[in-house]
This record gives sequence, C-alpha cells and structure tokens, in this order.
Amino acid sequence: MADYVFATFGRFPATVPAVFLKTYLQAHRLDTEFYDRHFVPGAYLRTHADHDRNWG
Repeated sequence: MADYVFATFGRFPATVPAVFLKTYLQAHRLDTEFYDRHFVPGAYLRTHADHDRNWG
C-alpha cells in the first residue's frame, strides 16, 4: 500500500501530514492455529506460517 501511495502521489502519506503516519501502520502476529482450524489451506501466507520458526 505504501509503495502504491508513494508512486501515485509522490509522498507518503499522500493527503495528511506525516505526523499522522501511525494510522497507516499495523503490526500483528497471526494466530495460525485458529486459521488452520476454521479456514481452508492457503488462508494465510507462507511468511505467516514461518514466523514462529524464525522468531519464536
């Protein structure tokens, strides 16, 4: 998303002062066991699946 906004508008964020950047950032840890139980395979990326092995 950030790459698209920067390429389209020449700045990021495009329409608000940079001090509001916190509204564009989200960090989370995906609960892969939940998705494995309730969703079909492929519901999340391989990078999500590898996260615990890399950082656990």
